[in-house]
Amino acid sequence: MSAWADNFPGLFRRRNPMDESPLTNAESDTASMTTTGGGLDNEPVVVWEAANLMEAQVVKGRLESEGIPALIRGEALATIYGLTAGNLAVAKVLVPAPLADKALALLVDETDADELTEPPEATH
Repeated sequence: MSAWADNFPGLFRRRNPMDESPLTNAESDTASMTTTGGGLDNEPVVVWEAANLMEAQVVKGRLESEGIPALIRGEALATIYGLTAGNLAVAKVLVPAPLADKALALLVDETDADELTEPPEATH
């Protein structure tokens, strides 16, 4: 067999258990990354319930700009069926449980700032 076939364990030959695992470098690179997998402590929790998909995408983008990984639940339903209003258009934004407090603080701070800003008065 050719040399490239040696890189496919299980398909062409068995991998020797004494060989170094090809995932060693990848595992060390991802050890510092925040993910939602790996245990019950990192299960995603809902931090925002958006009225529609566009609002959910804005919230997700804001969280990700601060380094908080986020995902949207419910976007497929809205996309497939074209739901843009009402209870079926609701999309939920989820983050890993350890980052939920940070995400909520960020989002609450943003909404408080919006409430404090008054629109300019029109002069006639």
